[in-house]
Amino acid sequence: MTDATAILPDADFVLLTPSYPKPWRPGREFVRTRARAYAAAGLGVAVVETSLRAGAGPEQGADGDIPVLAIAPEWLPGVLDVAADAGLPVLAHSPEPTTIDALLDRVPTNRLAVWFHGYEVRDYRRLAGNHDSRELASIRTSRDELNRARFEAAGRLFDDDAATVVFVSQFQRDLAAQDVGVAARNARVIPNHIDGDTFLARVRGPEEATRLLLLRSFSERNYGNDIALRALELLAGEPGFDELTVTIRGFGRHFATETASLRGLRNVVIEERYSSPIEMAAAHHRHGVFLCPTRFDTQGVMLGEAMASGMVTVTNPVAAIPEFTDESCSLLPRAEDPWAFAGAIRHLLEHRDLMPGLSAAAAERVREQCGRAATIDLEIDLIGGLAA
Repeated sequence: MTDATAILPDADFVLLTPSYPKPWRPGREFVRTRARAYAAAGLGVAVVETSLRAGAGPEQGADGDIPVLAIAPEWLPGVLDVAADAGLPVLAHSPEPTTIDALLDRVPTNRLAVWFHGYEVRDYRRLAGNHDSRELASIRTSRDELNRARFEAAGRLFDDDAATVVFVSQFQRDLAAQDVGVAARNARVIPNHIDGDTFLARVRGPEEATRLLLLRSFSERNYGNDIALRALELLAGEPGFDELTVTIRGFGRHFATETASLRGLRNVVIEERYSSPIEMAAAHHRHGVFLCPTRFDTQGVMLGEAMASGMVTVTNPVAAIPEFTDESCSLLPRAEDPWAFAGAIRHLLEHRDLMPGLSAAAAERVREQCGRAATIDLEIDLIGGLAA
């Protein structure tokens, strides 16, 4: 690969990601949100995704006016050489260890920024609760090796004071330093952007305390959906439950088993499916209270999106969550306690006058902490520094 203009047409920088959203492949919306915001600001974005199987040739596509080049991992060194020869900065999201090594070997590190979102620099044992003992035994050797490879590559990156490393929360930055064994020398904390144009704020009234929404991935136990579902089971045996309208929507390996006990209740709608951002925003608009239990989050983007919509949120004050909400805009029952979670819902039902104040405070906090000025604009400034 030698012709930079053919591969990266009119680009000011390369945005490197393991995958990019497609109609048939959802996920990683936080990368597309950035790419589109950068392009809207007048920057020439070229997305390179390492999503193709080994042996496949590059595929050129587009997301509107944004060129998207899909490659197999073995093509990456050549693409990075083209970018380096053209003097283009590289912004890499969630890189694998081999990708980090290729970046450090082929891209001048003063033109390199790497975003970590969670799992990439976290010891797998911190989320051991996602597996039963048999699963842990079967994966231990491979995950120990993955830990070693990730931390060795990340340590090399962290020790380079010219390369910029971006974390989505201070909690994640501190945790990565513990697990990798060295703190990143040139680190920034910039949360993922919460799009207030998609998730439009609407102040919730007292009467909306009865309209509950749980919209979450059920792929892993750290999302904590079982906590909220058990809380709903407890409330279902109490007077007044019939006045509630509950929607549970999501997908993943635990969905069927975790929702089984609530099926058949006439006021509980259970939908096993993925939701696009627009569909999520529409679901927010129809409900008043967002149930967002958690055992571990490095930011809590779905929590932030619900808050941006003006929903009153019930979540757990663990991991990075206290960085992004507090008692002024959420109810925060203690972790791992369905009875406390049920108590928080019950408290809202008994004190419905709290709804407008919590709703307005939630939307305002997200605008200040995760709105464009606190996220995308900072990243655009960062890109300008890399290109200087």
